[in-house]
Amino acid sequence: MAVDQFAEIAANRRVTRKGKLTESRPMAFEKKVCTLHKAEGDSIKLPERMNTKEELYQELQKMRRAYAPFLENHAPAILNFTEVMPINKFLLDDKDEITIPYYGGPLGNALQKYTTEFELTEDYSGKSIYICFGGADYHASVYINDFCVGMHEGFFSPFEFEITDWVKKGINSLKVVLKNDYVFHGNMSERGGKKVFGDKMYAATGLGWDDPEMGWHHCPPGMGIWNYVRIEIRNRFHMKEVSVQPLLEEGKAEVWIDVENADYEEKMPVFSVSVYGQNFEKEVVKDYVFEPYFCYEQKKVVDKHERGDDSYAMYASHGSNLYKVIVDIEDVVKWDLQTPYLYQVQVSMYYNGELCDMKKQQFGMRSFTQDLSSTPKGMFYLNGRKIRLRGANTMGFEQQDVLRGDFEQLIDDILLAKICNMNFWRLTQRPVQDEVYEYCDRLGLMTQTDLPIHCTIRRSKYVECLRQTEEMIKMVRKHPCNVLISYVNEPTPYGWVRPHRNLLREEAEALFDSCDKLVRIYAPGYVTKHVDGDYDPPTSCSIADNHCYNLWYNGHEIDFGKMYRGYWTDTDKEWYCGCGEYGAEGLDSREVMERYYPAHWLKEPFDPGNIIGAQAKAFHGFFYDTPGSIDEWIEETQNHQAYAAKVMTESFRRNPNMISNAIHLFIDAWPSGWMKSIVDCERTPKKAYFAYRDALAPVLVTLRADRFTYYENEPISIETYISNDMDEDYTNYQVVYELYCGEERVRCGECRTDIKACDVTYVANAEFCVSQVDDREKFALKAIVMNENGDLVSANEFAFEVFCDVNVEENDEVVYIDDLECGEHIVAGETVKVFSLSKTHFVSRATGHAKVSQFEKNDFKYWYDKKEDRITPIADRTFVAEGFTGMLQCNNSNAACKSGRAEPQYVVAEKVYEGKRYIISTIDLRCENPIAKRFKKALYGGDL
Repeated sequence: MAVDQFAEIAANRRVTRKGKLTESRPMAFEKKVCTLHKAEGDSIKLPERMNTKEELYQELQKMRRAYAPFLENHAPAILNFTEVMPINKFLLDDKDEITIPYYGGPLGNALQKYTTEFELTEDYSGKSIYICFGGADYHASVYINDFCVGMHEGFFSPFEFEITDWVKKGINSLKVVLKNDYVFHGNMSERGGKKVFGDKMYAATGLGWDDPEMGWHHCPPGMGIWNYVRIEIRNRFHMKEVSVQPLLEEGKAEVWIDVENADYEEKMPVFSVSVYGQNFEKEVVKDYVFEPYFCYEQKKVVDKHERGDDSYAMYASHGSNLYKVIVDIEDVVKWDLQTPYLYQVQVSMYYNGELCDMKKQQFGMRSFTQDLSSTPKGMFYLNGRKIRLRGANTMGFEQQDVLRGDFEQLIDDILLAKICNMNFWRLTQRPVQDEVYEYCDRLGLMTQTDLPIHCTIRRSKYVECLRQTEEMIKMVRKHPCNVLISYVNEPTPYGWVRPHRNLLREEAEALFDSCDKLVRIYAPGYVTKHVDGDYDPPTSCSIADNHCYNLWYNGHEIDFGKMYRGYWTDTDKEWYCGCGEYGAEGLDSREVMERYYPAHWLKEPFDPGNIIGAQAKAFHGFFYDTPGSIDEWIEETQNHQAYAAKVMTESFRRNPNMISNAIHLFIDAWPSGWMKSIVDCERTPKKAYFAYRDALAPVLVTLRADRFTYYENEPISIETYISNDMDEDYTNYQVVYELYCGEERVRCGECRTDIKACDVTYVANAEFCVSQVDDREKFALKAIVMNENGDLVSANEFAFEVFCDVNVEENDEVVYIDDLECGEHIVAGETVKVFSLSKTHFVSRATGHAKVSQFEKNDFKYWYDKKEDRITPIADRTFVAEGFTGMLQCNNSNAACKSGRAEPQYVVAEKVYEGKRYIISTIDLRCENPIAKRFKKALYGGDL
């Protein structure tokens, strides 16, 4: 079995500069108590939570209607001065005819040749002719009539070459030679085998293609001409692009006009600028004429009529020329998430009194800033109001929408995110097509765009990284939706132990600084995030971001019990923090599997290890029992994924320093493409979608305690928090508590609280005890928040169990051994091999042993530790011993992370030997947990 590269990264995470980090501790508060009393009166009836596909799609219909006005275009049409000739058909490697867009293998060191012909029916004298590509992966060499007209490196950016001097009237040949390569951090070829390292700047997410063995699993660095190819005939003097930098506080907009002069004769442009409402009716600026001069005295660009004696005309020389024109926007209508109002700028360019080109561009009047003087630093502000980024990672589904031309699906995908209470997408590890940004502009969803660098930065590609950074900036700067750009994903220490090839962290920091300087040139004021998922922290001058999969890659980044208690991974105390990736795997639905999966993936007995890229077989054993049938696998994986989405997100919401989190992943682009997705490729939500939606409610009440089991008559104290993502204080809100035993409401209480704006408010500890239960009984504490008008704001619940106490009597015929260190031992005449374990919070009782048959499947999970006052791992060793009979078992994560396999090993096993029963245990039996005490009683032979 091939090594799982992502599990390998998680397993080998090392912090080499820990001295620069500080422990991130739980939020401090002065304890308040709300004592619950016997329930009286009527209970509060809560609305049903959305939890079905049918309910979701009913809401989607409402959202389509609500946002339809923002998709309208009220701006007048403009004249088109560019003639476009699409080129769709190519011959691939002189064999097969293919249609553009085209993307697939092979991986690694490979060449492809695309050939075709196009016809020019005129000689187009006095015009400029360009060959334009929307994107070609990776090294592209372009030949027109056997002349090499240009080369481009990269996969995400549009590029073009002027070909006027190499084309002729009639038939012309076009040849594109693409060269693929292995990536900086290494990848296998399609034939598998050893990882190979190359010079391709590529991260770990791509378009994928329709092939279950290679293309579905969403990280293959394939190749192809994956976007448009076209011939464009333009005037010799034309505009390449128009973009707008909004100056919201000043009520102005700075229009950037990129002018291309194909001649060596200098030319003086005159611009006429108009601004209209795009999705609302308004004429803002009409035919504002601007002839650019530079005034030395004023040290700025002025219009011709403002010039003085020391002003000089800004003639356009050969090539690219950038002009900036400031226009007033009176009575600004802001772009915001709920009301994404867009303007449209229209620029006409004149030369010698003749109109030679027109361009338009939608834009939004908004500001997005980061406070670098606060303590801690880094709080985000949208239009001057604090905002915390809550969203999801994307890995190709949105790009596939555009490739298929399915913009209705793209609209729905954005609306599905908004229904889920997301306010941003992390466009994970790659810029995407312009159309994705355009629709996010129109529908009010923010985006973060990443430079495609993963783990390592190739030394010899430092300058290429800067060049592609410039391309990325120019792609996203015109879109109000894009608020962040990031430079590298999950950098590893010591250049992944290849310092002779890759930058060390100090050297990478110099690259980040250089990238920041490019941003200041090409998109002033843009907010940057140096690292997403920092495995070699800290970074300078940027929010501290870590990735965390502690409910999948067992114990990854920070122990689950510590995170749940309120800790976070060690970080730079001067900065706010973020978590750019987290989550767990949930298998596709049976319908998707049977509709798309190859038959051998589903052969009986069902084994998820047959699914390419699936991790459930290797990692499920750290969190739940091994399921049996395909339906049981689907149920258990989706249940765990939903639990992870809920408890991790709620933990992040309770952390006042956490200002950005993105679950990994939103929608799957392909069947089984990346099953951490919370919505499958057919847009069917998994349970985690609804759990995440609930956890992202703008105002959220959460209940938290480190114990999920108690004894009768034992004091129970459960913390209450309200996480408010709105930048608005709320006063005198009521919190009502209702305690249920099954369906019966047994206790209640209430208190009042003020809620801080865009912050976390500790409310109180709800305290009570349960005097008597019948063996063990399930309880749920509900917290219900209402505003001053009595309207429901938020509701949540905390589930726990209460047990009768039991007596444990030790038995001289039982030899209990719990102190075996790692290594080989002889016990009861058998060789016992003990292995270290990445500490686990779950062990399985599904061994068939009679001593554990009385316990439920999640009993040996998330045990409280009185000494630490939090949940701590239940075991740190496993063992194998022939001749012993297992009672409790666990997967060993050390083996799983390195090989993708994890076979169950014992944590408790027994053998009768010479008249005594020998029990070997590596589990931490803490009898403050009722299950631990009952299990101890069972080990010594007592009846429950």
